[in-house]
Amino acid sequence: MAQVQRIKIPRMPDRSVIDCFYKLAKKYQIPTLNIGATAFSNIGAVNIEGDPNEDLEALLEHNSTLIESCSIAISGLTVIYHRGGQFPPEQKSPIFDEIHLNLNPQQGNLSNTDKFDIVALINDELKAYEPGRFIETGLSEEQNQLLSIHEGTLERLETLNEDLVRQSSDFRENLERKFEEKSTELEQQTNTKQEKIDSEYERKVAELQSKSQSLTDKLKAIDDRDNTHVRREIRDKMLSDVKSRIETFGVSKNTQNKRRPVIYGIILMVVTISLLLANAVLQLNKVPTQIDAPIYYWALIKVTFLSLVLLGTILYYIKWQNRWAEQHSNSEFQLQQFYIDVNRANWVIESCLEWRKETDSVIPTELLSSITNNLFENGSEELDKVVHPSDELASALLGSASKLKLKIGGSEMEFDKPGKIKKSIT
Repeated sequence: MAQVQRIKIPRMPDRSVIDCFYKLAKKYQIPTLNIGATAFSNIGAVNIEGDPNEDLEALLEHNSTLIESCSIAISGLTVIYHRGGQFPPEQKSPIFDEIHLNLNPQQGNLSNTDKFDIVALINDELKAYEPGRFIETGLSEEQNQLLSIHEGTLERLETLNEDLVRQSSDFRENLERKFEEKSTELEQQTNTKQEKIDSEYERKVAELQSKSQSLTDKLKAIDDRDNTHVRREIRDKMLSDVKSRIETFGVSKNTQNKRRPVIYGIILMVVTISLLLANAVLQLNKVPTQIDAPIYYWALIKVTFLSLVLLGTILYYIKWQNRWAEQHSNSEFQLQQFYIDVNRANWVIESCLEWRKETDSVIPTELLSSITNNLFENGSEELDKVVHPSDELASALLGSASKLKLKIGGSEMEFDKPGKIKKSIT
């Protein structure tokens, strides 16, 4: 047997009713609800998860009180909304509406918790009230209903006010707690940053003091340097320069370029003399000895002379190259000797200064002469100048002559004891 209970609510607009039933349907996963409207408009079943219902959308656009009834079934509990109450049309109330709860245990087994939740949701969403909660004043039934609605509204407002006060207090406490937590966190972060900055500042100050002390020590060392330090520094620079020259000993490109004309001239002379000698040999081979003896002898003398000239030129080039190599070796030996002499001279100076410092007197001349013997002296002999063999032959011949007469054109020149011809470097 079905059981019926009524919940009276103030006159509610259509959208509030639909929103309440939509929430019930979504909470308990009911796919449809039935809606009936005024003017015999039966919208029927509306699917809340499907496409929007055009009739329902048109009804809600008016934002009025056009819904006559709305129902939903939840596991044997049927919730029905009636505009003005479930009465004949002439007896419907213009002030309040009704929610009927019909329970049929045979159609479902709804728990008490769910029943409480459903009624609480209806009361909250549709502002339910209890009729008769007023002092009897002899007013009409409609006025008594309005008083009951007014009383219910006041109770809801008081409850809402208490909730707002409680929420405000909770919000304030929560805000203060968060503020304290945030303040504590910021204070900790500030302290951490301050400690980090202080540590970095102390490190920078210590580093700056260390650099300043190092710079002061360097300046002091520079100021405290005496002649000994300067002399030793100059000695080290000189020795380093000499050592680098010894390691890369050689002549410059300009000096090498100056030798090339001599080399090219020697090559040209050798080639020319070789061609003349070859021509003379060919002529010698062509002249018969028995037919023309003077010509043959002249060709033989010519070949002999050119051969001697060619041999002398080659010997001259060999001697010139050997002279160049000897000059190089002597220069290198002198440079190495200079390196040794610089070290030795520095040792002598240091010894003299140490002697004067310790004895407050000048080192004896005999001792100084012995330790500086042959210092910076060049013991290499001057090399002989290179001359061509023809020059040596001419010098030998003319050196033994008492007079030399030269006849040039119509003039005659006479030299008394000309001596040897001066040698020249080529």
